Amino acid sequence: MKSLVFSLVILFSTHAALACDTDSVSRRDSMLYLDNSPTQKVVIESNTQSTRYDRRVHRRRQNWGELIPTQLVMQYAGNMGLMSWGIGWDYGKHKQWETNLLFGFLPRYHSRRAKMTMTLKENFMPWSCYMKGGWMLEPLSCGLYFNTVFGSEFWDREPERYPDNYYPLLKTKVRTNLFIGQRMTKIIPANRRKFLKSVTLFYEISSCDLYVRSAFMDRKVSLGDILGLSIGLKLQML
Repeated sequence: MKSLVFSLVILFSTHAALACDTDSVSRRDSMLYLDNSPTQKVVIESNTQSTRYDRRVHRRRQNWGELIPTQLVMQYAGNMGLMSWGIGWDYGKHKQWETNLLFGFLPRYHSRRAKMTMTLKENFMPWSCYMKGGWMLEPLSCGLYFNTVFGSEFWDREPERYPDNYYPLLKTKVRTNLFIGQRMTKIIPANRRKFLKSVTLFYEISSCDLYVRSAFMDRKVSLGDILGLSIGLKLQML
Protein backbone atom coordinates (compact mmCIF):
# COMPACT_ATOMS: atom_id res chain seq x y z
CA MET A 1 0.00 0.00 0.00
CA LYS A 2 2.80 2.39 0.95
CA SER A 3 4.59 1.65 -2.29
CA LEU A 4 1.39 2.42 -4.26
CA VAL A 5 0.94 5.77 -2.55
CA PHE A 6 4.62 6.60 -3.10
CA SER A 7 4.28 5.76 -6.82
CA LEU A 8 1.23 8.03 -7.17
CA VAL A 9 3.05 10.90 -5.48
CA ILE A 10 6.04 10.50 -7.81
CA LEU A 11 3.74 10.37 -10.87
CA PHE A 12 1.82 13.49 -9.78
CA SER A 13 5.03 15.39 -9.14
CA THR A 14 6.38 14.48 -12.58
CA HIS A 15 3.23 15.72 -14.36
CA ALA A 16 3.26 18.95 -12.36
CA ALA A 17 6.89 19.59 -13.29
CA LEU A 18 6.16 19.02 -16.97
CA ALA A 19 3.20 21.39 -16.80
CA CYS A 20 5.35 24.07 -15.20
CA ASP A 21 8.03 23.67 -17.88
CA THR A 22 5.41 23.94 -20.64
CA ASP A 23 3.98 27.06 -19.07
CA SER A 24 7.43 28.59 -18.77
CA VAL A 25 8.13 27.92 -22.45
CA SER A 26 4.86 29.56 -23.50
CA ARG A 27 5.66 32.62 -21.44
CA ARG A 28 9.13 32.79 -22.95
CA ASP A 29 7.66 32.80 -26.44
CA SER A 30 5.22 35.62 -25.74
CA MET A 31 7.06 38.13 -23.52
CA LEU A 32 10.34 39.21 -21.93
CA TYR A 33 11.21 37.41 -18.69
CA LEU A 34 13.88 37.53 -16.01
CA ASP A 35 16.22 34.65 -15.31
CA ASN A 36 16.29 34.58 -11.49
CA SER A 37 19.12 32.08 -11.20
CA PRO A 38 21.72 33.16 -8.61
CA THR A 39 24.54 33.11 -11.15
CA GLN A 40 22.91 35.16 -13.91
CA LYS A 41 20.17 37.79 -13.76
CA VAL A 42 19.66 39.21 -17.24
CA VAL A 43 16.74 40.11 -19.46
CA ILE A 44 16.25 37.52 -22.19
CA GLU A 45 14.55 38.63 -25.38
CA SER A 46 11.52 36.88 -26.78
CA ASN A 47 11.96 34.48 -29.64
CA THR A 48 8.64 35.52 -31.13
CA GLN A 49 9.11 36.90 -34.66
CA SER A 50 6.96 39.73 -36.07
CA THR A 51 4.53 38.85 -38.83
CA ARG A 52 3.90 40.68 -42.10
CA TYR A 53 0.85 42.24 -40.51
CA ASP A 54 2.91 43.58 -37.58
CA ARG A 55 5.47 45.09 -39.94
CA ARG A 56 2.76 46.68 -42.08
CA VAL A 57 1.08 48.24 -39.03
CA HIS A 58 4.46 49.55 -37.85
CA ARG A 59 5.15 51.16 -41.23
CA ARG A 60 1.73 52.79 -41.33
CA ARG A 61 2.11 54.21 -37.84
CA GLN A 62 5.58 55.48 -38.73
CA ASN A 63 4.26 57.16 -41.89
CA TRP A 64 1.45 58.86 -39.99
CA GLY A 65 3.99 59.96 -37.40
CA GLU A 66 5.88 61.87 -40.10
CA LEU A 67 2.86 64.20 -40.41
CA ILE A 68 3.30 65.53 -36.87
CA PRO A 69 4.63 69.13 -37.09
CA THR A 70 8.08 69.59 -35.59
CA GLN A 71 8.24 73.41 -35.64
CA LEU A 72 6.35 76.58 -34.78
CA VAL A 73 7.24 79.52 -37.03
CA MET A 74 6.57 83.28 -36.79
CA GLN A 75 7.65 85.70 -39.50
CA TYR A 76 7.41 89.47 -39.90
CA ALA A 77 6.94 90.87 -43.44
CA GLY A 78 8.28 88.97 -46.46
CA ASN A 79 5.41 89.60 -48.93
CA MET A 80 3.19 87.29 -46.90
CA GLY A 81 1.45 89.76 -44.60
CA LEU A 82 2.47 92.02 -41.75
CA MET A 83 2.77 88.99 -39.43
CA SER A 84 2.54 85.29 -40.23
CA TRP A 85 2.27 82.26 -37.97
CA GLY A 86 2.38 78.59 -38.83
CA ILE A 87 3.82 75.12 -38.47
CA GLY A 88 6.68 73.30 -40.13
CA TRP A 89 8.35 69.97 -40.79
CA ASP A 90 12.06 69.23 -41.16
CA TYR A 91 13.53 66.23 -42.94
CA GLY A 92 16.55 65.02 -44.87
CA LYS A 93 19.67 63.24 -43.71
CA HIS A 94 20.88 66.31 -41.82
CA LYS A 95 17.48 67.99 -41.42
CA GLN A 96 18.51 70.47 -44.07
CA TRP A 97 15.06 70.65 -45.68
CA GLU A 98 11.99 72.32 -44.21
CA THR A 99 8.40 72.86 -45.29
CA ASN A 100 6.31 75.59 -43.65
CA LEU A 101 2.59 76.34 -43.81
CA LEU A 102 1.90 79.90 -42.66
CA PHE A 103 -1.18 82.07 -42.23
CA GLY A 104 -0.71 85.81 -42.15
CA PHE A 105 -2.53 89.04 -41.39
CA LEU A 106 -2.55 91.99 -43.79
CA PRO A 107 -3.87 95.24 -42.27
CA ARG A 108 -6.37 97.37 -44.10
CA TYR A 109 -4.01 100.28 -44.86
CA HIS A 110 -5.72 102.12 -47.75
CA SER A 111 -8.01 99.26 -48.78
CA ARG A 112 -11.56 98.59 -47.59
CA ARG A 113 -10.74 95.80 -45.14
CA ALA A 114 -7.98 93.72 -43.61
CA LYS A 115 -7.10 90.44 -45.29
CA MET A 116 -5.72 87.01 -44.52
CA THR A 117 -2.88 85.35 -46.38
CA MET A 118 -1.61 81.78 -46.74
CA THR A 119 1.94 80.78 -47.62
CA LEU A 120 3.49 77.43 -48.54
CA LYS A 121 7.24 77.70 -48.07
CA GLU A 122 10.20 75.42 -48.80
CA ASN A 123 13.55 76.07 -47.08
CA PHE A 124 16.99 74.63 -47.73
CA MET A 125 20.06 75.03 -45.47
CA PRO A 126 23.14 73.44 -47.10
CA TRP A 127 25.59 74.06 -44.19
CA SER A 128 25.52 74.16 -40.41
CA CYS A 129 28.36 75.45 -38.24
CA TYR A 130 28.33 74.35 -34.60
CA MET A 131 29.90 76.69 -32.05
CA LYS A 132 30.63 76.71 -28.35
CA GLY A 133 27.88 77.23 -25.82
CA GLY A 134 25.24 75.30 -27.76
CA TRP A 135 25.03 77.80 -30.65
CA MET A 136 24.70 76.89 -34.32
CA LEU A 137 25.07 79.16 -37.35
CA GLU A 138 23.50 78.40 -40.72
CA PRO A 139 25.38 80.84 -43.01
CA LEU A 140 23.02 80.31 -45.93
CA SER A 141 19.32 79.56 -46.11
CA CYS A 142 17.46 79.75 -49.40
CA GLY A 143 14.24 78.62 -50.98
CA LEU A 144 10.96 79.68 -52.47
CA TYR A 145 7.39 80.10 -51.35
CA PHE A 146 3.96 80.60 -52.83
CA ASN A 147 1.66 83.16 -51.28
CA THR A 148 -2.02 83.93 -51.77
CA VAL A 149 -4.33 86.59 -50.36
CA PHE A 150 -7.92 85.65 -49.57
CA GLY A 151 -10.38 88.07 -51.12
CA SER A 152 -12.39 88.81 -54.24
CA GLU A 153 -10.01 91.64 -55.15
CA PHE A 154 -7.43 89.07 -56.29
CA TRP A 155 -7.94 86.77 -59.26
CA ASP A 156 -6.29 83.71 -60.77
CA ARG A 157 -7.61 84.39 -64.28
CA GLU A 158 -8.24 87.63 -66.13
CA PRO A 159 -11.62 89.28 -65.56
CA GLU A 160 -14.00 89.33 -68.49
CA ARG A 161 -13.15 92.95 -69.27
CA TYR A 162 -9.71 91.79 -70.47
CA PRO A 163 -9.07 89.62 -73.56
CA ASP A 164 -7.74 86.13 -72.96
CA ASN A 165 -4.07 86.09 -71.96
CA TYR A 166 -3.94 89.88 -72.00
CA TYR A 167 -2.02 89.80 -68.70
CA PRO A 168 -0.63 86.24 -68.61
CA LEU A 169 1.98 87.02 -65.94
CA LEU A 170 0.00 89.46 -63.79
CA LYS A 171 -2.47 87.13 -62.13
CA THR A 172 -2.79 88.53 -58.64
CA LYS A 173 -4.08 85.49 -56.75
CA VAL A 174 -0.75 83.69 -56.26
CA ARG A 175 2.71 85.20 -55.99
CA THR A 176 5.97 83.23 -56.33
CA ASN A 177 8.82 84.39 -54.09
CA LEU A 178 12.54 83.59 -53.87
CA PHE A 179 14.69 84.32 -50.83
CA ILE A 180 18.13 83.98 -49.27
CA GLY A 181 19.09 84.56 -45.65
CA GLN A 182 20.94 83.39 -42.55
CA ARG A 183 20.04 81.74 -39.24
CA MET A 184 21.35 81.57 -35.68
CA THR A 185 20.16 78.77 -33.40
CA LYS A 186 20.41 78.22 -29.66
CA ILE A 187 20.29 74.50 -28.86
CA ILE A 188 18.73 73.70 -25.49
CA PRO A 189 20.66 71.07 -23.51
CA ALA A 190 18.90 67.71 -23.33
CA ASN A 191 18.66 67.75 -19.53
CA ARG A 192 16.92 71.15 -19.58
CA ARG A 193 14.38 70.56 -22.33
CA LYS A 194 10.70 70.80 -21.46
CA PHE A 195 8.79 71.95 -24.53
CA LEU A 196 11.46 73.03 -27.02
CA LYS A 197 14.56 71.50 -28.57
CA SER A 198 16.01 74.74 -29.98
CA VAL A 199 15.19 78.37 -30.79
CA THR A 200 16.20 79.94 -34.11
CA LEU A 201 16.31 83.59 -35.15
CA PHE A 202 16.54 84.26 -38.89
CA TYR A 203 16.34 86.96 -41.51
CA GLU A 204 15.54 86.71 -45.22
CA ILE A 205 15.86 88.95 -48.28
CA SER A 206 13.19 88.12 -50.83
CA SER A 207 11.49 89.24 -54.01
CA CYS A 208 8.45 88.06 -55.94
CA ASP A 209 7.88 87.38 -59.61
CA LEU A 210 5.93 90.61 -60.12
CA TYR A 211 8.76 92.78 -58.77
CA VAL A 212 11.38 90.99 -60.86
CA ARG A 213 9.29 91.50 -63.98
CA SER A 214 8.98 95.21 -63.20
CA ALA A 215 12.76 95.51 -62.91
CA PHE A 216 13.25 93.95 -66.35
CA MET A 217 10.52 96.05 -67.95
CA ASP A 218 11.49 99.39 -66.41
CA ARG A 219 15.12 100.43 -65.97
CA LYS A 220 14.12 103.05 -63.42
CA VAL A 221 13.25 100.27 -60.96
CA SER A 222 16.29 99.68 -58.78
CA LEU A 223 17.38 96.57 -56.93
CA GLY A 224 16.32 98.13 -53.64
CA ASP A 225 12.80 98.60 -55.01
CA ILE A 226 12.24 94.90 -55.62
CA LEU A 227 13.90 93.42 -52.53
CA GLY A 228 12.25 93.07 -49.13
CA LEU A 229 13.62 92.23 -45.67
CA SER A 230 11.85 89.94 -43.20
CA ILE A 231 12.77 88.51 -39.81
CA GLY A 232 11.41 85.45 -38.07
CA LEU A 233 11.54 83.07 -35.15
CA LYS A 234 11.45 79.26 -35.28
CA LEU A 235 10.72 77.09 -32.25
CA GLN A 236 11.87 73.49 -32.75
CA MET A 237 9.60 71.14 -30.79
CA LEU A 238 10.71 67.68 -31.99
